[in-house]
Amino acid sequence: MDFFPDPPPPHEEEPEEGYQPVWSSAPEYVLPGVVPVELLIARSASTVVMLTGIRAFPEGLAMTLAIRLRGPLERRDLHSEVFDGPYQHSMGEQWQAERLKWGFEFSDGRRATNVDPPAWDAEDERPWKDKSWRPDRPVLNGQGGGGGQRAIDRDYWLWPLPPPGRLRVVFQWPQQGIETTTHDVDAQPFLDAAARSQPVWGPE
Repeated sequence: MDFFPDPPPPHEEEPEEGYQPVWSSAPEYVLPGVVPVELLIARSASTVVMLTGIRAFPEGLAMTLAIRLRGPLERRDLHSEVFDGPYQHSMGEQWQAERLKWGFEFSDGRRATNVDPPAWDAEDERPWKDKSWRPDRPVLNGQGGGGGQRAIDRDYWLWPLPPPGRLRVVFQWPQQGIETTTHDVDAQPFLDAAARSQPVWGPE
């Protein structure tokens, strides 16, 4: 008599491989078109914010927001400020007013920011069960990244691709002495780069 039980029988059906909606993050198996953008979008006596490394995909733009400080923040730490999650949203009104905020405005007036509410209701499972579901507005999703107390790089995903024309970048961080700043860039180089993107695997 064996001490350990027999292993359970294998599942008759393998679970579906994890599905990542196109609006939530950059596709993993696409070689993007790269646009050489080096944009200093905000500066104060203590802080510099840069936008670099824009990678264009058929469904959107991936990019890196780079933040550099001369000294420590007055509240919390840089990592918590940049990588805040829902657990930080209970901070008071003053914190909400002074926090790091940034985003884009398309030429047709649509906007996407890092402080928008989630693209779906927390109780709504359609985004994960219905692959045809899309948000009814643009989305700017924070992704991975890292750094230290005075330097952080974080990736972001902007969905969908902006329409032709002016693409406005807006940034604000009152706690670091940065009021609302705007920069207008031409969306066409990003659209051209998206047309150059290509899948790394052929059809199966």
